[in-house]
Amino acid sequence: MFAHRIAAFTGPDDVEWAEVPEPAAGLAAGATADGGVVIDVAAAGVSFADLLQTRGAYQMRVALPYTPGMDAAGVVRSGAGAGLRPGQRVAVLVPYGCWQEVISVPSERVLPLPDGMSFEAGAAAPLNYLTGLFALVRRARAQAGETLLVHGAAGGVGTAAVQLGKALGLRTIAVAGDEAKREFALRCGADHAVLSTGRPGDGRMGDGWLAAVRDLVGERAVDIVVDPVGSDRMTDSLRSLAPEGRLLVLGFAGGEIPVVKVNRLLLGNTGVLGVASREFFERHPALVAELWGQLLELRQTGALADPPVEAYPFADARGALRAIADRRALGKVVLSRSAPAGSGRGGE
Repeated sequence: MFAHRIAAFTGPDDVEWAEVPEPAAGLAAGATADGGVVIDVAAAGVSFADLLQTRGAYQMRVALPYTPGMDAAGVVRSGAGAGLRPGQRVAVLVPYGCWQEVISVPSERVLPLPDGMSFEAGAAAPLNYLTGLFALVRRARAQAGETLLVHGAAGGVGTAAVQLGKALGLRTIAVAGDEAKREFALRCGADHAVLSTGRPGDGRMGDGWLAAVRDLVGERAVDIVVDPVGSDRMTDSLRSLAPEGRLLVLGFAGGEIPVVKVNRLLLGNTGVLGVASREFFERHPALVAELWGQLLELRQTGALADPPVEAYPFADARGALRAIADRRALGKVVLSRSAPAGSGRGGE
């Protein structure tokens, strides 16, 4: 079989597509005593974390060389257990190893894929959408009717937060980098969408996205902020929060880790909450199945649409990673065994 390999932390252009031995049951990445379930991979997710891994900038380090990729979808070949059976369509969520044609993973990391959900959507859902549910439901204790603000709303994590916000009954405001991304966020279910550059100044409330948000909902009216960007947005995000509002920190795609002056939290009766889903899932693996069940229930009721994806040929990890690095991607990027050569934009 073939697999993508990171042999050196020199960036996405040096990810190798190489022939490697097929894994066997019991040789799973992060395997437990029950061995592994062997799965023929049809599609695999690509995330900003994968881009960081190619540069050696991600907090999780794995001995080189190794295969990246945290989520995938495919068909069980063998080693089935815990209610799984050969031929079953499934998704998986693992620390690494999904960018290969065949994987072996512990059974507790295998999730049933519902009828009607494509492999591409199945590969897009585990990492970002379970993180989104963990952030909104577990960490922020979101309640229907609250106002949600999502930074980076057209990216993989942002799109998940927008769609989940709608499904959970939140009034959702998307912040996006350009007009195409703003319109994309609206199509994904945002009630409002503003540009990160905001609106032209009129002397009333200043410029930038915060001014545009205040025009929509007023000052200090946001209950929850989802921020996978970091950088210089945190201060204005705190300024947007209503009393008892929560700012959820999911990452630092902007490249800079901001500093919070805690007197702002004291005076505003607000909070900043970390959302490290991967680390939490490692300690509490049963939560993954629980959240997946909630996700499928939202989908079954029609409240939650399947993830919009941009599908690249399975061998073209370099192109998929460059789309993320250049901030060209809309929604979740996936590698697909079905994507034709030269493709790079999927359906919505």
